[in-house]
Amino acid sequence: MIGVFDSGIGGLRLLDKLRQRWPQEDFVYLADQAHVPYGSLDRDTLLDLLQLNLNWLEKQGADRIVVACNTASATGIARRYRGQAQIVEIISKTCEQIPASTEKILVLATPFTAQSHRYQQVLARQLPQAEVKEVGLSCLAFMIEHLCPKQEIETYLKGELNAYRNGFDLAVLACTHFPFARDQFAKVLGIPLIDSESIALEAPAQPGQGTLRIATTGNVELLARQLRGLMNWDVPCEHVQIEV
Repeated sequence: MIGVFDSGIGGLRLLDKLRQRWPQEDFVYLADQAHVPYGSLDRDTLLDLLQLNLNWLEKQGADRIVVACNTASATGIARRYRGQAQIVEIISKTCEQIPASTEKILVLATPFTAQSHRYQQVLARQLPQAEVKEVGLSCLAFMIEHLCPKQEIETYLKGELNAYRNGFDLAVLACTHFPFARDQFAKVLGIPLIDSESIALEAPAQPGQGTLRIATTGNVELLARQLRGLMNWDVPCEHVQIEV
């Protein structure tokens, strides 16, 4: 079984891609919506929450867990997790998609991810010749979680990103929420966009039964509305109580 974890709904698109790739595999998705946005939490609190959330997924049977949250990945949880499941963090996998010839990269992330400089560190090893600019967008994940209108999101992005429209080869959408606003990013920036939805993962060792469970630490009714509004999914959701 593959577990997919995110602080909210951002990882749903990655989950969808993985299910399309491996329709016979069993998946369990956990959204820690009781504590969103992660970008406003301190590192120690985040690490404690991540240990508990990933441990819950492992107890459900997940032997591989994709941390589909860039903020969570920026904490280094992949090497810090105290459990048996294999942890796949999203940042290095996303960076692997950037062409080797790229010279100027704009990384768009939550403030926590931008301030961690984790993308800059990974890209310094992978593409040492590249110039990397990291920009934190403090409101966008919240806006997407709350199903804000597309025009409102585009207006917000114009105000935040007009200064970066020229001078970059591509932009990395370094938050799994951000691809829900991919069209708005494209209009505002006019450059190629890289995100985590096409990351390369090894195939599961054994096929499952094609089952899917979706859980949240937050409001089940809200998550059900988000699933219908963003993914057109009518899937039962369950509540999980996880507190530090």
